[in-house]
Parts: sequence; C-alpha cells; structure tokens
Amino acid sequence: MSRRCASLPLVTTLLASLTLALSAATLEQLSEARLIDESTEIVRGTVTYCNQTYRQPVIWTVCEVAVTERFKGQQASKIQVAIPGGTASGFRQSFEGSPTLTRNTEYLFFLWQGKSGLKQIMGLSQGLLNIVKDANGNLMVARAKTEDRMVTPEGQPVEDPGVNMPLNSLRSRITARQPRGARQ
Repeated sequence: MSRRCASLPLVTTLLASLTLALSAATLEQLSEARLIDESTEIVRGTVTYCNQTYRQPVIWTVCEVAVTERFKGQQASKIQVAIPGGTASGFRQSFEGSPTLTRNTEYLFFLWQGKSGLKQIMGLSQGLLNIVKDANGNLMVARAKTEDRMVTPEGQPVEDPGVNMPLNSLRSRITARQPRGARQ
C-alpha cells in the first residue's frame, strides 16, 4: 500500500509536466498564400451553434456554420468546424492558439480536413478572420495580432501582424490564386 502512495506524487508530477508541455505550443506563421493554397475549403459564414465532444485524446468544440459565401471547396449550405479544446464529461482542455467562436457571429474560415474527417481552422487562430464593417459600411476582414509564440517556416521568432483589409481585396486575392476552372 505504501508503494502505491509513493508513486502517486510521481504520477501527478508527470501529468502536470505533460499538461505544461501541451500548453506551451509554438505556432508556425502561415502566409496568406499558404492559407489560400493549402486550405481545402475557404468559406464565409455565421456560427449557429457549438457543442463539445470527446474524441480520444482530445476534447473538441464542434460548431455548425451557415455558409453565406464559398471561395474554395465543395458546395454546402452548412459545415461543421472542429476546434481543439473545450469542456466535456467534466474535463476541460485548452490549446494555445485555438480560437473561440461566438454564436451568431460571421467569420471567414480557412479550413483543412485531416485523416480524422474533422474540418479544422488552418493555423488555429491564423485561419479565422472576423467579418466587420468599417465606418463607411464596407465589409472588412480582421484578426487582431496574436500574442502566441510564433516562428517563420525556418524556425525564426516572428511577431504576428494581424489582418485588416477589405473583404473584396481578400476575395480578389483568393480568386487570383485559384487554378483555372477551380470551383469557387
């Protein structure tokens, strides 16, 4: 019995170390070109609801998005977007760089779909842009600069500049990077 009690602090220390290691992620900065080229879908849409689910070993927040405009990918009026982190079965997980989606809010999503089948946001918070109006009522895409640690593809530390541009400008840039005949 004393043998079990002696190993409990060791297990607790190992779990705490693993938790700290998981939360100390470094994000690779993704260029606009990479976001566009490597996304399997690029959509503009409004979050209708979110639920949390546990798919071992990660808790996911899965949100349904009503698509209002599609720039890349298969046509669908609704999609589900999965974000690592959330609360399920009394447990909470969080991941550095994971964005939080707000119900009834419109965003522009750069998405990729992995082997799991879940559609995820490219570069975590980097691939999620808010849709806002400027003082003249023009639609803009915006993302505040992230404070998460970020490096270039070569591994050099870099600061994230954030994003703030007219939606029409980004729409044109996405269209310009699409191969001829690609579905929009």
